[in-house]
Amino acid sequence: MFVLKIVTDFGAAHSLRDYPGDCARLHGHNWGVEVSVEAQELDVSGIAIDFREIKKQTKAVVKRLDHQYLNEIPPFDVLNPTAENIAKYFYQAVGKLINNQDVRVSEVIIWETPRASVAYSE
Repeated sequence: MFVLKIVTDFGAAHSLRDYPGDCARLHGHNWGVEVSVEAQELDVSGIAIDFREIKKQTKAVVKRLDHQYLNEIPPFDVLNPTAENIAKYFYQAVGKLINNQDVRVSEVIIWETPRASVAYSE
């Protein structure tokens, strides 16, 4: 099994609904995003998937959220914009763009701060 990983980031604000602390107020993060893609086999060039393709599709999802107030952007206008829900969102959204019979998104890690992250996989 080959696992490829790209790392990117974006800036966005959010406020947590039904949260009994400071994070219920509007605040922002420089979110870190790690996307891992797995493949069983390599193509004739010895490549599972071009890193540029993973970056391109991840950036397409990042663009939807970058410099936004997440609580106003679907699905977070309804779904609480927690790090957990953001990780699942990236997993599903990037997966829709990348997954095929040869490769699939295997894990997404979202970093809310340099010391706090959440991983999502299925």
